Amino acid sequence: FDDAMDSYEKVLEIAGEISGDIVAPNAESVDHEGPHVVDGRVVYAEGTAKNLDALVKAGLMGISLPRRYNGLNFSLVPYIMAADMVSRADAGFVNIWGLQDCAETIYEFADEDQRMRYLPRVCAGQTMAMDLTEPDAGSDLQAVMLKATPDEANGCWRLNGVKRFITNGDGDIALVLARSEEGTKDGRGLSMFIYDK
Repeated sequence: FDDAMDSYEKVLEIAGEISGDIVAPNAESVDHEGPHVVDGRVVYAEGTAKNLDALVKAGLMGISLPRRYNGLNFSLVPYIMAADMVSRADAGFVNIWGLQDCAETIYEFADEDQRMRYLPRVCAGQTMAMDLTEPDAGSDLQAVMLKATPDEANGCWRLNGVKRFITNGDGDIALVLARSEEGTKDGRGLSMFIYDK
């Protein structure tokens, strides 16, 4: 218990220092510069890239993931506390850094092969995206119509439809909500798919 509490306190001190010394001072310039698209990929504002780099170098990606994936193996409580600090420094930036939460979904529901393919990458600093919203299914996720069709010849699923307002849409690894059971109209016909950019 004492060792865990000491680890939590040290990590939270580091998260607080980075939030106060790096993320907060970059917030205004990030708002002014914004991201831009180069060769079809989003390039973060310079301050955003510096923020992410500092948190990755401090080992603050995959905070709640097990050590076997290179995470810190912390409970969710210190992660949420760190996320609160980062969000106070820059509420927009926490939507990039905080989407490591998507890795929790992969850890909880994916098979071990998928966990080994994606979770160490998140812990190493790759970003995630959450593709839920559609033009006709804003906050009503049961109305999602993006269609998922199995492609047995290639061992994958094909997704066909439109997503809008994607959180960190150009993330390296995305969770995409799609309708995988034909003829369904509610949440029971939906599945999450991992999209690897």
